[in-house]
Amino acid sequence: MSQSQTFAVIFDMDGVLVDSTMEIRIAFKKTFETLGFKLDPMSNPKYSGRSLADQVSLWKEDYGIDAGDPNVFSRKAFAFEKEMIATKSADLELRRLLIELKDKGVPMGVGTSSKGYRAEEILTMLGIRDFFAALVTADDVTEHKPNPHVFLEVARHLKTPPEKCVVIEDAATGVEAARNGCMKSIGFLTEWNSEEELSRADGVIRGFAELSYDGLASMLA
Repeated sequence: MSQSQTFAVIFDMDGVLVDSTMEIRIAFKKTFETLGFKLDPMSNPKYSGRSLADQVSLWKEDYGIDAGDPNVFSRKAFAFEKEMIATKSADLELRRLLIELKDKGVPMGVGTSSKGYRAEEILTMLGIRDFFAALVTADDVTEHKPNPHVFLEVARHLKTPPEKCVVIEDAATGVEAARNGCMKSIGFLTEWNSEEELSRADGVIRGFAELSYDGLASMLA
């Protein structure tokens, strides 16, 4: 790393880079209906931030419901979700932060429990894909959040030591994954989570207006 660049920033995607929680809930409910089930599992924060494969296992364990192949379920759900996501645009304060960090030479990456094709398409639709030098998804790791594997892979691609990375997450599982990877974490508070869920983060914000290069650098000084 150069002297001017002493840290990296890793973003979760759903709930952080894109406000997609409601769209995911609607898409999942519709997909369950096609399978003959009436279920809204994403109303339970237990499933937040987990890979779809892990969620499918939990649905079977908790409800006795077999949602089938996670890859097939994902494609069906995204078909419903895509039309809703397509109407969104990147938050203006998020875009300001991304531009500032890029101008300062800070490497950025995304570590998400989403499937790869979905992450690529959503980030491209939002017009922010090019800001991220690394994108690591559920397809790229064998262990999922709260295991730190996904974030450690992002750090490796960004050529930045884990202790010099800060993760921005909206789910308790993601905050725990950052901690397990020896990274700093910032909890992103939304209408879908709570400060209690993010209590193990090193800080909590309510929007990107609260973040800047100087603030992030001071966290990792």
